[in-house]
Amino acid sequence: MKATLLVLCALALGGCAIVTQIATQQDAKKAKECFADAKATPEGQLVHKRIWSFDGTDTAEKLTDPKPLTPPERDALVQFKSHIEPCRQIIIQHAPYWQEFFQRQDQIFSKLASGELPVGSANKLAIESNGQFQTDVSKDHADAVQADDIKQQQAAQAMLQTAHPRMTTANCTWQGNNLSCTTRH
Repeated sequence: MKATLLVLCALALGGCAIVTQIATQQDAKKAKECFADAKATPEGQLVHKRIWSFDGTDTAEKLTDPKPLTPPERDALVQFKSHIEPCRQIIIQHAPYWQEFFQRQDQIFSKLASGELPVGSANKLAIESNGQFQTDVSKDHADAVQADDIKQQQAAQAMLQTAHPRMTTANCTWQGNNLSCTTRH
């Protein structure tokens, strides 16, 4: 299970791995159900067709998608984000170190919702952000990153390496948790 996002879940568009680390079983169940409910909405279903989900169903085609989200997909992404916000709050209440990850995912959401970023580039950024989160958080919270999450991240990074030559990219850099992008033509 992964934190959604994304990005998108991950990009905060993924699943719910964090749930296993939440202090109470009741809150863990609430967070897991919250993410599942958000993903099951029409908006969640629409955006997860193109956005990296971190749930084992993603394909390399999502990394080579050169187009931005369509206007209906952008609207769906905004609505989906509003659906996952309560899920995020449950997580942050018990694991505040996730807030920084969610801030990075919000930057990706924003670029996608504005049409500023091609989907493939956003998915690449979501994978990189998730990898950075796993590296950073495991230093202080060794049990915060589950073995299955690490395997999924490694598989995503392998796909990224394979798809990289065919990707339409945007030149994006992180300055703290702020994302600055220019598209390459």
